[in-house]
Order: sequence, then structure tokens, then C-alpha cells
Amino acid sequence: MTDAYKRPSKTKAAALGDRNRQRWARHLRQKLSSLVSANDLMLARETVNADAVHRQREQPRHYPWFDRPQWASVRIRIDQMATVEMLQRRHLEATEKEISRAEVLAALMASGLETIINHEDFGGKRR
Repeated sequence: MTDAYKRPSKTKAAALGDRNRQRWARHLRQKLSSLVSANDLMLARETVNADAVHRQREQPRHYPWFDRPQWASVRIRIDQMATVEMLQRRHLEATEKEISRAEVLAALMASGLETIINHEDFGGKRR
């Protein structure tokens, strides 16, 4: 049985620096912008942002500085979360540097993005 991912404490594993902390997110944005139109990308981003702001304003406490949320929450299945944590653990073992769940998801998405976009179930052409 494997152990759940545990965040390293009092080590240099978390000392990635700002640039490396978002490496996979940048890679995903670059790949996405090369595969879809800028219009589609901006529309999708603004839709998600507007939905997040709307949900936030429905909460009892609303603070104006939270008008542009940086994070969205999504429910995922147990096996999907286990995969993310397994990849976090493997990254820590391989690089001795911590990686966030968001960065693991960005790496997964970037690696499979072109395949999914070209799949007929996602609007791609039949082969």
C-alpha cells in the first residue's frame, strides 16, 4: 500500500522560487494558445471568472478585493486525486522539490491537451 502525499516540512523542497512554482501552468497556457483561438481562450477564461465571482457574491461575507478570484474549486473522484498525489510524491522524490496540486494538473493537462482537442468527442476531426 502506498502512503498519501505528505508535504515536506523544514526542508528546501518548498524553495522553488516564484518562476519555477508556475512552470507547468505557463507551459499549459503556451500550449493552449497554440492549439485554440485567442477568442475561445479569452471567452472560456472570462466565463469561469464570472461564474466564480457570482458564486462568491452569493456568500454571506463579500469583500471587494476578492472580485477577481485566482482559484476555482472542482470536485474530482478519489482515483483522480490519488493520481495527483502520487505524481506529487514522485516529483518530490525525483527532484527533491515540492509541486502543488495545481501544477500537477497543469502538467497532466499540457501533456494530453493536443490529443484531447483533436479527439472527435471534443470537436476534433474524425480520422
